[in-house]
Amino acid sequence: MAAGTSKNVAFIATLAVMIPILVAMWFAAPMFLPMFLWTKVDLKAISATSSLPETSLATKFALKVRYNPRGEGDPLPWQIMESTPAFSEVYPQAEDETQVLVRCTFVSANDGQPPSTAFINSTFKDRYFKAKGLRLPPGTLGFNAKRTVVIYDRMDLEKMDISSADSYQRTVSGWENDDLWTERDDGWTAPGAP
Repeated sequence: MAAGTSKNVAFIATLAVMIPILVAMWFAAPMFLPMFLWTKVDLKAISATSSLPETSLATKFALKVRYNPRGEGDPLPWQIMESTPAFSEVYPQAEDETQVLVRCTFVSANDGQPPSTAFINSTFKDRYFKAKGLRLPPGTLGFNAKRTVVIYDRMDLEKMDISSADSYQRTVSGWENDDLWTERDDGWTAPGAP
């Protein structure tokens, strides 16, 4: 066999091995890297369409959230309880959300999907979380037009300890709920509701 032919065969064999590996890595990347954030979220374009400063849109918030569906099949089961910095500090024209439960679209920076609810049980102790992420205007990226969009860092999502969850469970019961604000009505009603 000529030397050039063996080089071609080796090159083809290398390609045959590398291409499937690269394809597998591309599909596995969202498990470890914020691929959704890198490939789908263009803060400059969002700033242009929303008239909000890009620096504000890029603000990373430390959030306390809870899983609290309004009924079976609720497409927006997540609520923001606290945000640091306060949302109205970053966006002065925004409503003051102190002691307000804010329903939101809550998706991962890795794959653009909400967290799995497989391990969230019916008890409150499994429903309270700390997260870090971007908070974008309602309707961003085609999500619900009435609810703020949170793109959280998967590596920073952690379940609250039971004493913190218990404390929040009791504290937020007296807070205002933005589900009752007509300007934020997202049109969802529980199955069987009148």
